[in-house]
Amino acid sequence: MARSNTKTNSKSNTVSPSRQRLSMTAENYLLSIYRLNEEDTIVTLTQLAEHLKMLPEGEGLGTSLPTVGGMIRRLEREGLLAVDGKKQLSLTKKGQRSAEEIVRRHRLAERMVVDMLDVELHRAHVEAHLLEHAISEYLEERIMEKLGNPTTSPFGYPIPGTDYVQPGPSFRLNEAPLDNRLQIDKIPVDDEVLLEHLVQNQVIPGNEIMVREINTSTGIIAFECMGEGVVVGYQVGQFIWVRSDDE
Repeated sequence: MARSNTKTNSKSNTVSPSRQRLSMTAENYLLSIYRLNEEDTIVTLTQLAEHLKMLPEGEGLGTSLPTVGGMIRRLEREGLLAVDGKKQLSLTKKGQRSAEEIVRRHRLAERMVVDMLDVELHRAHVEAHLLEHAISEYLEERIMEKLGNPTTSPFGYPIPGTDYVQPGPSFRLNEAPLDNRLQIDKIPVDDEVLLEHLVQNQVIPGNEIMVREINTSTGIIAFECMGEGVVVGYQVGQFIWVRSDDE
């Protein structure tokens, strides 16, 4: 009897050979560097170490400078990261592709737990960190289909590899014009307590906002969101992005 060939060319049953999964630690480093780049932050060893401290404890990351420095050298050897003469870190083309893959899985996981599982928005970021490393290429495609091919996370951040189009120029809340109708574009995700406060006050992407006061002396920003008064610290305003409400 002829021996059957057990190999398959079906994409749904195989992982693309070009997508070799990295360790959880490497994925977290690339995700953090990608997110710092989104914030236009110059990435250094110290900046990266501080950002890694904001990841959930369950990720099991060492965040001391020697530990972070050792991982940076490893990622550099693997061709994922480059370090210039000023000790600034940047993703290589290979590193950028890998970072986009993990960010894509993370933001899809955020969208999935909120839209499909009704997880509270302030918990979605932490839950997504638990899921992102386990999502296969096949499952990723199924999640996209099930969710109707979303282009942003529940927090307003673009999902890499989708047809996302920026609705218009956005700017930080602490730079917003006063008494103008604006729309929330993106909100910070790392501080669960802050995020819960924002969600409770309906400060979420798509909702209308009108800034009434930006006071650098007292360090507060006062605004109305969906008709209700809200106050946040001036520093928090750097991480809330808004855009003109032209719709």
